[in-house]
Amino acid sequence: MVKRLSLLLAALLLAALMTGCAQNQENVPQRPEQTTQTVKLYFANEDNERLVTEDRQLVIRTGEDKYTAVLQALIKGPKNDNYRVNISPNTRVYGTIKQGDRLIVDVNDDFARFDGSMAEILGVGAFVNTLTQFDEIDEVKILVEGEELIGPSGKPRGWMKTFPLQAQTQAQQARPSASAPAKPAPSEVKRNVILYFANQEATALVPETRTITVPSNISQAAYCKTIVNELIKGPRNDELRRTIPSEAMVRSVVIKGSTAYVDFSSEMHSKHSGGAAGESMTINSIVNTLTEIENITQVQITVEGKPLSIEHVVMDKPMGRNTSIIQK
Repeated sequence: MVKRLSLLLAALLLAALMTGCAQNQENVPQRPEQTTQTVKLYFANEDNERLVTEDRQLVIRTGEDKYTAVLQALIKGPKNDNYRVNISPNTRVYGTIKQGDRLIVDVNDDFARFDGSMAEILGVGAFVNTLTQFDEIDEVKILVEGEELIGPSGKPRGWMKTFPLQAQTQAQQARPSASAPAKPAPSEVKRNVILYFANQEATALVPETRTITVPSNISQAAYCKTIVNELIKGPRNDELRRTIPSEAMVRSVVIKGSTAYVDFSSEMHSKHSGGAAGESMTINSIVNTLTEIENITQVQITVEGKPLSIEHVVMDKPMGRNTSIIQK
C-alpha cells in the first residue's frame, strides 16, 4: 500500500513539473520576427543642387511600418560627409496610409521649415523619392499636421511622383534648358589634421595628427564634418580613448561666421557612457579639434537639433577652445 502511494505521489509530482515547464515556455516572450532590407535614401549633394542616393540596410520588425522606418532613417541624415539633408532633424512622422499605389504621409510642422527654395525642392524631393523607390508606391502626398503641404506657389502640392535628380527652380522647369557640359570631377588633396582624444584616465586630451584626403574644392562645412567623422572613428594610438560613441553620426554642420554648428544623431546621447569626465572629454575634444581649423573659434553641439545634454551639462550656447585640458 505504501509503495503504491509513493508511486502515485511521484506521478502527480512529475505531472505538475511538466505542466509548470509548459507554462513557463508559454510565458517566455518570443523575439519578434524581423527582416533586413537594403533601401536607398535620397539626400542633396554638397552644393545643394541635385539629389544623390545612399544605400542603407534597415531592420524591419514584423508589424512595423516600413515606410515610417525608412523615413526615420532619412531624417537622421547621411553617412557620406559630402551629402546634405534638407529636412529638419525635429521632423516626426505621425503615420502613413496606403491607398492602392499611393501613399499619404503625415508629419509635424517642423518638416515645412526649409532654409530656402532649393532646400525645399531637394528636401521634398528626397522625401518623395525615398518612398517611390518601392515598386508598390507611385505617388506620395505629404500632410503637415493633417493638412496638405503647401508649395512655393501657395497651393497644395497634392500627389507627387518621383522627382528628377537634378533640382530645378520653377523658372527652369517652365522652359527647356540647353544641355550644359558635365563638370569635371574635383581633384583631391591631402591635409594634416589634429584630432583630440582622451588619455587613459580621461583627465586630459591628447592631440593625434592624421592625414586625410579631401576634394580640393571642399567647403568649410564639409571639411568640418569630415574631421568630426575622423573623431568618431576613434584614435589610432592604443593608449588613447575615443570621445564620441562609434554609433553616433554627424547629421549636419553649418558654419555661421566663426562658429561651427554640429548636429549629431540620437546615439550621441543613447550610446554615451556618461559621467562628468566622459562628458567633458566629448565636448572639449570636438571643440578643440574644430578650432584647430582656420577661422573657427567656437563650436555649438546639438543632438537631433536640441542642445547636447549627456548628463551634467546642457550645451545651450557655443563654446570656445579650452587649452587647459590639453595634456602637456
